Amino acid sequence: MVPITYAQLGVRPVINATCHWTNFGGTVMWPEVVEAMAAARTACVDVRQLLDAASAEISKRTHAEASYVVSGCAAGLMAGAAAILTGDDRRRMMQLPHTLGSDGKPLFKHEFIARRFGRSRDAAGEYESWGYAHAVRGAGGIFREVGDADGLTREQFEAGFGPNTAGIYWVSDGLDRGITLREVVQLAHARGVPVLVDASNTLPPAENLHAFIDMGAQLVAFSGGKGLRGPQGSGILTGRADLIRAARMQSNPGHGIGRPLKVSKEEIVGLLTALEVWARRDHAADLRDAKAKTQRVVDALAGVPGVRAEHRFPDHSGRPYPTVFIHLDPDGGRTAAQVIQALLDGDPPVAVMSHSDANVLRADVRILPDEHVDAVIRRLRQILAKPAAR
Repeated sequence: MVPITYAQLGVRPVINATCHWTNFGGTVMWPEVVEAMAAARTACVDVRQLLDAASAEISKRTHAEASYVVSGCAAGLMAGAAAILTGDDRRRMMQLPHTLGSDGKPLFKHEFIARRFGRSRDAAGEYESWGYAHAVRGAGGIFREVGDADGLTREQFEAGFGPNTAGIYWVSDGLDRGITLREVVQLAHARGVPVLVDASNTLPPAENLHAFIDMGAQLVAFSGGKGLRGPQGSGILTGRADLIRAARMQSNPGHGIGRPLKVSKEEIVGLLTALEVWARRDHAADLRDAKAKTQRVVDALAGVPGVRAEHRFPDHSGRPYPTVFIHLDPDGGRTAAQVIQALLDGDPPVAVMSHSDANVLRADVRILPDEHVDAVIRRLRQILAKPAAR
């Protein structure tokens, strides 16, 4: 039988210059990962034993007591939140995601302190944009938001603690904007409250794989794709042994709120292989290569009328990711959104990123092969050098 191809399905391959966005297929797995997954499919194993072995291997890298493989970083957040809510209490596990009784009173501690989330607006008014934090809510957690868009002070954070505080949810995005994660961990520890860190897109730098555990966070969730370049449908929850045990008790291959977070034996082996490849990489050389690719794009756009290309490192979130920022003349007759769509509509389709500024788009070419970097440059020049329609 001939394998099904994208062409047969009428799906166009996209050059993913967003680096890791799931919308465009996520990361590109290391060749060794593909080989390991193919080998793993040839036999069946006791998945519980495989998860035990995976825990030991992952925890060597993360400096944690135990670890668990799940179906992505969001899955790790859901399993981690569930573990914080229930501990080893099986009755509580069966009650999730319901943490309030019929009378509206708490059945057990269920609140997670979190930095204030963004807001969106429609005809009915303003509403919360939970993003990936929906995974915590899916487990039954209820957020107590603190601070505001401009920052979070120590006093604001401490005021969030109450009789129903179960845990802390913290997104590590490179910008602390006030109180730091280290301070958060210290304050939470003093109250016996665990900290759950969303570290999805924090690799590189390599040390982040263990930095959050070293800092004292009880649970940390990583993507198995993104920087690790393992299976896109995999993720890691790593941390304190009793909480990892509680997460596993109510997740794959068992039953509970985390049953849908299942990963295959092939994905588990693929993720472990990606970790091994990652550990052996020359990360300094990888960064030099990524910067060189980024600068190639910037140089190629020099002199294009109405365009200013910028090589920014760190990126706008303070992460060590070299990124191309393309600034369009506000009076040039085209917006970043129009350029982004034109790139997707062309041949080959190229995916790039938007920005909060309507006249700025971003491209991340760090992991693209040279021929794809060339294609990104060619498509950008085709569109940006062409006079805008009036």
